[in-house]
This record gives sequence, structure tokens and C-alpha cells, in this order.
Amino acid sequence: MRRSRMLAAGVASIAVASVHASQACEPPLIGEASGVLRTPGRVVAYRTEPRTIAVGAHFAVELAVCAGEGAKPVESLTVDADMPAHRHGMNYRASVTPLGGGRYRVEGLLFHMPGQWRLIVELRSGESVERLMDEIVVE
Repeated sequence: MRRSRMLAAGVASIAVASVHASQACEPPLIGEASGVLRTPGRVVAYRTEPRTIAVGAHFAVELAVCAGEGAKPVESLTVDADMPAHRHGMNYRASVTPLGGGRYRVEGLLFHMPGQWRLIVELRSGESVERLMDEIVVE
């Protein structure tokens, strides 16, 4: 499985200019991260279980979110995935369980075909929504 990083602006129109506020922020992820996503004020580390995602097999994601100085705390988050080239998403809806301390467990993910998928993490704080994405190629 090959990975490449991508950051996208969400409803909050996040500028991808500087990550100074997030550099001091270390997410409390237990174990080795599969990916790290950054905005100017937040860092999201995640790892997949199992580490290598197989076509047609359910997998889980553990996320750790931390906010830099001055950033509002995350009130909720959602995780989804899609295949941009095919213009469709997953056939399953993931469930998110807060674990405390900025950690979350997401279950019920399944990539039903090989190719390039986008893992989409939406962070909500009041009226603000930040959308972070990571590309995952499943073979």
C-alpha cells in the first residue's frame, strides 16, 4: 500500500500557509502512525488496523487529535472515504467512538475495490469545520 499526503480546505476555508501553531502539538497516538495530517492549528495522527488495508476486508482507524495554542477544542469528528476517480464512496458508514484525551477509534471502514481512496477526516468546533484528507492506494 502506497500513501501520499494531501491537505484540503474545508468549510472553514483553512489556509495552508503555516503550521507554526501545530508544530508544538503532539497527538497522543498509541503505536506507530500510518499518517499525520496538519492544519495551521491542529495535528491529526492516525493508524490503521491492520496496518495494510486489504480489498473487501473491514478495518479500523485510531485517531489522535491535538490543537495548537489558541485553537478551539474539537467537539466532534467524522471519518469517511471515497474514490475520486470513480466518483463514489464506501458502501459502509463508519462509527466513531471517543476514547478520551483527544483519541478516537473508528470502526466499520471497508474499501470494496482496489485503487486510490481518500480517507476524509472532518473536525468540528462550533461553527467551524476542518476537512483533512489522505490518499491511500489499495492493491
